[in-house]
Amino acid sequence: MIKIALIGCGKWGKNYLKTLISMEECELKWVCDLDPRKLKEAGLDYPQIQYTENKEDILNDSTVQGVVIATTPESHYILAKEFINKGKAVLVEKPVTINLKDSMELINLAAAQSTILMAGYTLMYHPAVRKIKMILKENDSIDDVCYLNMSRTNALSQVSGVDVLYDLAVHDIYLSHHLVGEEPIWVIAQGGSYLGSSNNNVIYILLGFPSGKVASIFASFIHSEKTRKIALITSKGKLVFDDVQPADKKVQFFTNGDNCHVLVDEGDSEPLKLECHHFIECISENKEPHSGKEYIYFVEKVTDCITQSLAKGGEKVIIH
Repeated sequence: MIKIALIGCGKWGKNYLKTLISMEECELKWVCDLDPRKLKEAGLDYPQIQYTENKEDILNDSTVQGVVIATTPESHYILAKEFINKGKAVLVEKPVTINLKDSMELINLAAAQSTILMAGYTLMYHPAVRKIKMILKENDSIDDVCYLNMSRTNALSQVSGVDVLYDLAVHDIYLSHHLVGEEPIWVIAQGGSYLGSSNNNVIYILLGFPSGKVASIFASFIHSEKTRKIALITSKGKLVFDDVQPADKKVQFFTNGDNCHVLVDEGDSEPLKLECHHFIECISENKEPHSGKEYIYFVEKVTDCITQSLAKGGEKVIIH
């Protein structure tokens, strides 16, 4: 039985708490948070867990093999570094860090410690995304994809103080690579802070790929409606993943004005649970996660170039 600890019991941390406690292949031994009220609240629902405000309790517990970090983004780097140094596998909610340098340090440290570093790129584990990958592969359609149109909007940020690039657009950055199967070679980005925000809350991104494919990404915190849509345009039609739709309508294929629903029976396969299952599996089998070091480096490299393009007023930046 793999013993796990959770660091952070806030809005997203509660989702991890509920998910991890429901999994038979692991034991959630510890939950840590600096806010005693959050710990007390969690303790009422799950009294079998040990709760602490002191991360040292977990750092010094040799029985804990894996740690999930779901704290504020600015704390991710130092927390991940401490637990990796103890040889513990680490799953860090996105953004893993807030700059490429810190991510590279964690990647190298995890390699040196022969342990696991995994990013919480939850949508890579979404059943609908898996379905799309399967459709593209079975129909030999990946080369036939012309471009991707991706939109992700909310009325508010899900994580206080986090730029829209790291909170929303990051999903489409890793999904573009995951679906197309190649890394972009250039980026153009424009965005801004509106309605008194201190962070960018609207962003437009163009990613160019070696094959000539282009991905357009739009993300915003100031929309009144929630959108979670990806359209892959091919010469044969349009494959759409709309995550706000019910399970049997999330993936649709449109051709010649008609549409064909591709059913995705999610059942008990919530993306977060699949992500956590994969983390436990990687610990048990000592294997590299799908959203491991390679994808962490890729996302941080691209977001770094996007930041450069934003600073230069939307100039094209070559991704090395």
